[in-house]
Amino acid sequence: MQKIRRAISETITALLLAAALLLGGILLSTQILESNFYRKSKIIRMLIADPDQSPGMAGMLTDSRNRGVLMKFAGAMANGYVNFELIPVNEAETFSAVYESMGSVVEIEEFIYHRRNLVIVGMAPDEAYYREFVRRLRSKEHFEAVSGHYYLTTDDVIRFEIECVPAQ
Repeated sequence: MQKIRRAISETITALLLAAALLLGGILLSTQILESNFYRKSKIIRMLIADPDQSPGMAGMLTDSRNRGVLMKFAGAMANGYVNFELIPVNEAETFSAVYESMGSVVEIEEFIYHRRNLVIVGMAPDEAYYREFVRRLRSKEHFEAVSGHYYLTTDDVIRFEIECVPAQ
C-alpha cells in the first residue's frame, strides 16, 4: 500500500512539474512574440525575403553602419505598423531606394512613418552631400515627391529632415 501511495505521489509530482514547465514555456513564448526585438526581426525577414529588391543583404548584415540603418528602418516600420500609420507594402523597395541614395557619408539618425510618408532625419558633412542625397532620392521612381530642410550646426555639420511621399 505504501508503494502504491508513493508511486501515485511521484506521478502527481511529475505531472505538476510537467504542467509547470509547459505553462512557463507558454508564458515565455508569449513574452518573446510580443517583444520589440521579435517584431523587428519579422520585419527584417520581410525585407530580406525578396533578394531581387534588397541591396547586398550580406554586406547589410556584416557592416555595422548598414546594420544600424536597417535596424532603424525596421524600427520605424514596426512603430508605423503598431501605431496604424502604415500597412507595410513594398517597404523593401522603399528601404532599397533610401539605402542606394545615401552614399558613404550621410548618417541616418532616425526614420519615422507619418501616415504613408517616410521622414528621414540625419546628418551630412556639408550641404553638397545633403543635396546629392535629396537629388538621388528624387531620381528614384519609388517616390512621388521628396522635400526637405536642413540647418548648419555649430560643429559645421548639416542636420536634415527629408519627407518622402511614395508613388501611388
